[in-house]
Amino acid sequence: MEKTVYFLSSSQQRSLIAEGWAEKLSLSDWSFKSAGWLGESCTNFSVLAMKELCIDISSIPRSRIEMKDLGEAAVIIAIQDKEYDDEIHLPSELDEKVIYWDLPNPRKRSTTILEEWVSYQEICEEIALRVKNLPTILPQFH
Repeated sequence: MEKTVYFLSSSQQRSLIAEGWAEKLSLSDWSFKSAGWLGESCTNFSVLAMKELCIDISSIPRSRIEMKDLGEAAVIIAIQDKEYDDEIHLPSELDEKVIYWDLPNPRKRSTTILEEWVSYQEICEEIALRVKNLPTILPQFH
């Protein structure tokens, strides 16, 4: 049976990037989904930054957290900027399957549009490195 990794970030921008990279892993028995825990971002910098890397994430649905999906996921990866993001509150019964990635939120750390764009390009690389490590982490989860 296929297991799901559910990526979460505040406005779904960073979790979209993670889902895009994860789809490139070609891991059998695993599927990937992303969502945000707050409202959507008004920028599409995540889509544009990934397009530069020849990864099209424009068709991934934008959505907010669905508690049913969280409960069914084998792994939940919460991408959170601990200094700048509002904290995500997940039910305690999910604790055993949650992994936290403390990664910068480009939107909240930038003072100009240009700075935000550059930050999204940089975060794509950081997320890629973390996603690349998933094959060594996922076997721990059933």
